[in-house]
Amino acid sequence: MSFRLPANVDRGGRATSAPSSRRRRRTAATILATAFFLVPDPAFDRLEMNSGTNTYAGDMRGSIAAYLPRWRDAFAATPAKPAPAKWTCPMHPHYIADDAGACPICGMDLVKLDGAAQAGGEAGAHQRATVSIAPETLQTMGVRIAKAEISSFGRLIRSFGRIAENERAQTEMTARTEAWIEDLRIRAVGDEVKTGDLLFTMYAPEFIVTQRDYLDSLKSRDRTRSQSIKTRLNAFGMQDRAIAQLESSQTVMDFVPFYADRNGKVAMIELRPGSYVSRGTMLTRIQDYTEVWLMVSVSEKDLTFIQPGTPARVTFPNIPGREVFAKVEYVYPTVDPRTRTGQVRLVLDNADGQLRPGAYADVAFEVRTDQRLAVPSEAILESGGVRYVVASLGDGRFEPRAVKTGLTSGRWTEVSGEITAGEDIVVSGQFLIDSESALRESFRKLERLQLPLAMLKLEKTQLAMFDHIVDAALYIHEAETDGYDIDTKFLEPAIEIKTLMWPRFQHTKLAFVMQDADAALRKAKIAQTASERRAALAALVAAIEPWMREGAPSHYAEKKVAMFKDTASGRLWLQMAGKPLNPYADEGPAQAMPWPQVKQPTASEAGRAPDAGGDARHGTAPAATAAHRH
Repeated sequence: MSFRLPANVDRGGRATSAPSSRRRRRTAATILATAFFLVPDPAFDRLEMNSGTNTYAGDMRGSIAAYLPRWRDAFAATPAKPAPAKWTCPMHPHYIADDAGACPICGMDLVKLDGAAQAGGEAGAHQRATVSIAPETLQTMGVRIAKAEISSFGRLIRSFGRIAENERAQTEMTARTEAWIEDLRIRAVGDEVKTGDLLFTMYAPEFIVTQRDYLDSLKSRDRTRSQSIKTRLNAFGMQDRAIAQLESSQTVMDFVPFYADRNGKVAMIELRPGSYVSRGTMLTRIQDYTEVWLMVSVSEKDLTFIQPGTPARVTFPNIPGREVFAKVEYVYPTVDPRTRTGQVRLVLDNADGQLRPGAYADVAFEVRTDQRLAVPSEAILESGGVRYVVASLGDGRFEPRAVKTGLTSGRWTEVSGEITAGEDIVVSGQFLIDSESALRESFRKLERLQLPLAMLKLEKTQLAMFDHIVDAALYIHEAETDGYDIDTKFLEPAIEIKTLMWPRFQHTKLAFVMQDADAALRKAKIAQTASERRAALAALVAAIEPWMREGAPSHYAEKKVAMFKDTASGRLWLQMAGKPLNPYADEGPAQAMPWPQVKQPTASEAGRAPDAGGDARHGTAPAATAAHRH
């Protein structure tokens, strides 16, 4: 877009004199041009400002957005000035002095803060200062050190399960013919049996007839017939041990004995002495509990990571200290449609019998095992959503390091960031170290926050960037007095300034200026009526007035920028020096606000809080503050 206009027509289409238009056009270009020439580029050679004509040569404001990346890079590359040496008391770290000496509280000799500790005030919001602690204090704090190590572990899938009987370790006995129970040796569920123990005897007519046939076949030595009859005895449920007794005694047994096939306990019994049982009746079930199954419910999305052989760690909430390591034996092929979980089976040793079927268990599967940098989980601290560890630098020096956490396995947690393998990490007492570090950092930030704007020095690039906010105030004033609409894209560079300058000045009084100016610019961007535009202009000038009058008044005096006040409303505006053009009232009374001659405060004055009559945030002089209060 070009700002070429007829010499006698303004942006609102109104007739105007050429001298007034030239003055106004130069107004918006003066501050902006300062920033352009601070970043040399052949493209800027094409920018002309002809004081004798009513034109912009080229679209200066339209070029701002294109050069924002250059200013951002130039600003980021500006080297920070080294901080002066500071001294503190080991016993009272909140006391910080400019010179060596004795602590006024306890009389102890002050120690010099190292460079990293002093730089902490300049760091970002989540960076913390290095802290030095005397050896005797370390012993009192109980500091314990461990190393960051490369450890082999993987992703953990946490789930739950229940103990179940091992179906491979149970024996069921069923009646295969009509019979009567005699000599019952087991009476109740829980009775313990061993392999070979007699359980009960059974009287069955079919057993008697078949036994006689079997003995006859043995006497006739008809092997084919005897094998066939023996098979029939097995089919009736007669055990091989009872058949062997029959062969040995050569006498029919009226009451056939039944023995336990395995060690275990009676899990079910439906027998009573002398009771009648029909074919197919379940008599008893013997269960061996020395091994049990753990049936684990695993979320459908995690089933793909688990396969037979996957290691698992099992704990039991109701058995403190019991921890079992096992491997997956079987993954069931189906998923429960109601819970969207699948079943995974583990086999657990239960020689002591403490794992009872139905009991609850917590299970953690470890999948995708790999080599990872890890620290003890207890070493990780968190503050403001940022995790960090405290590194031991030796000689009683400690430094918080920001880290990102990954997988956790047992007592180890994967970390990445400002830590390397082999570094010493504090795993006990780091809370006390971090508290002292944060306390010193807070006092350094407070010290910067109390620094008056007059002592806050901006380099040329930084000052030129801030001047875009001033230029925005000039532009809004020009649009209001000339009667044309604000083009919001011309405000974007000024809105961008807070983001660019915030990392360097967020802990100074200039931060309050930028915050208020940013809010006013955003209001101007969405303003739709004249009253809204004027309110945004008043808020913008009120926001930047503390910096312009206290921080760099001589700079704006040299640029011929003038500040006026509407005496009726008390609201301020900026324009180029000359006849006041009141944007708040046509030909309304205006009062010039001359730029003050600022005296540089001493170091002792800089450490005092603002006077009660001044702006507590910006530290503005009372007279200047009163000038824009309305």
